[in-house]
Amino acid sequence: MKKILYCILHGSMNPQRYYNVKETWGKDVDCLFYSDHEDKEKNIVKVSNRTDYHSNEEKHINSLKYINENHKGYEWYFFCDDDTFVDIIKLEKLLDTLDKDSVYGSVIHSWPRDKTLGYCSGGAGYLISNKLLEIIGVNIEILKTGYSDVTLGIYLRNSNIEVKDLDFFKSQPPESYSLNELDIPKYITFHYIKTKEKMSYLSSLNNL
Repeated sequence: MKKILYCILHGSMNPQRYYNVKETWGKDVDCLFYSDHEDKEKNIVKVSNRTDYHSNEEKHINSLKYINENHKGYEWYFFCDDDTFVDIIKLEKLLDTLDKDSVYGSVIHSWPRDKTLGYCSGGAGYLISNKLLEIIGVNIEILKTGYSDVTLGIYLRNSNIEVKDLDFFKSQPPESYSLNELDIPKYITFHYIKTKEKMSYLSSLNNL
């Protein structure tokens, strides 16, 4: 069984982001892009007809079902956006320290309708084991919250599946945390990294 599949939210409106990932941190790992269009050569699968922001919920829930049905041969699945930078070396070293009964990510309480709900930020990325994906992928449904990470959070809470906060995952760029070049390599992900140049810069720091 392979170690990890990187499952990346993508959209036809931002085609360059595919290359941003595949030419930087995603070039040597197994990636599946789920989107509103299909391109088999690029491993992009269509899970929605919609291109708007709030289609992300539909795309994500459908991707969980699709991946569970078609890509069972992995121990772990890491979900993130196509503008998320990932330090794959640190992430894959982390896997051996985690149990497979929890979902891991940057836990936030930002949904205005229920601030008691703790859920993993989709942009920061989160880890789901094959054990949990087999349960989640069968049972989760679209709740029309408008947010993919909120819908997953509601499902996990209702199913008594724990979400665990890891400070290594960040939902904003490094500058939002006033991090310098020596601090950045301590973390695994940063979100809103929208150019290949910024992806390459972060990759270079993590290779020092």
